[in-house]
Amino acid sequence: MGTNMIRTLRLPLTVALLACATRNAVPPPVHSVDDADPELIARIVDPVIRRAMAEDGIPGAAFIFVKDDRVILAHHYGFADRERGQLADERTVWPLASISKVFTATAALQLVDRGALTLYGDINSYLVRVAAPATHGTITLANLLSHTAALDELPGRQFDPAKGHAPETAEFLRGRLISYRAPGASTAYSTYGIALAAVAVEDAAGLPLEEFLRRHVFEPCGMASARFMRRTGDDEGVATPYAVQNGAAQRIPHEWYATPAASSLVATSSDVARFIGLHLRDGRCGDRRILSEQLIQAMRTQQATVHPWVPGWGYGFQIDGENSRWTAEHGGDIGGFSALLTLVPKEGTGFFIVHHGEGHGLRFRVKQALFDALYPDPEPRPAPVPAPASAAALREYAGRYRSSLS
Repeated sequence: MGTNMIRTLRLPLTVALLACATRNAVPPPVHSVDDADPELIARIVDPVIRRAMAEDGIPGAAFIFVKDDRVILAHHYGFADRERGQLADERTVWPLASISKVFTATAALQLVDRGALTLYGDINSYLVRVAAPATHGTITLANLLSHTAALDELPGRQFDPAKGHAPETAEFLRGRLISYRAPGASTAYSTYGIALAAVAVEDAAGLPLEEFLRRHVFEPCGMASARFMRRTGDDEGVATPYAVQNGAAQRIPHEWYATPAASSLVATSSDVARFIGLHLRDGRCGDRRILSEQLIQAMRTQQATVHPWVPGWGYGFQIDGENSRWTAEHGGDIGGFSALLTLVPKEGTGFFIVHHGEGHGLRFRVKQALFDALYPDPEPRPAPVPAPASAAALREYAGRYRSSLS
């Protein structure tokens, strides 16, 4: 649904690695090809995208690749609305789903830069309209942005726009903020945590989140299409949702959420590229500083993890790795769409892909193809070899694993 994690942790692999010899997880990067060559990027991604669209019946997609703050390649595929014959192009507005959380985190850290919020103080010092539970300890903004606040994920976030616009987030959260363990003890992907961070932004700034972002991110960065879907009419010009299954696509309604800061941002791929440029240029849009270099780096630096050997969270971004490069990224799944925004800070590159079909793996195939071609692993990793001496100690971890948000 609207706030899925980029992927689940591969716990059986983690267990296997624990039985193997420790080695350097991130060797120094090597540059084997020119990642600013648009023809090369097109040769990598086009076949992957077109094949998946043909085989799986995906109506439309968009892909954009950024180097520093320059768009190297922008391609649009298929239809924004198949039945109406509306092609996907640079004007198509796409739902970003949970990638919205990175925008909310950026806004919160802008207020940290200004001294209106702090990362490590009690978040209740800044909240006016709703209070964070202190059942198991003090919750901080750092907890909210790194998914360590331990707030339960209660159902019931969707609403019907025909019955009115989305409720105010603070009003919606009253009675729904449930603490279930000590903040900071572990990571657990949290829509309600990011939603509460949005309320802190609004209370500290005295502005609705969307207005704050418009003034301090969207307009300075030239993101004219970016907005939240909160009421009927906000979906005007947004690509039509399609469920994709068994090689066929079925038109479905848009999903609407009472936590728009976590789920409901929409924008063109070009405007997402501008946001990528902000993060690759250490907090600048053009000549204007939007966020301090220190906090931009903190966003894409691991702040929390369940174990030092596995991916975790920065502030807003999931910290992951591919072919021995660290990435800062976030995925988005919402009815009819899948998306992925990935930064490779060491290389100064990033990309965004969005396509029809919630939960479809095309975005990850594109990511893998890009990394294998542009940033091949300098030390190809052999498959882990079982260590018989460790078998007895690891036996208790063997079995089937089920993804959990808590």
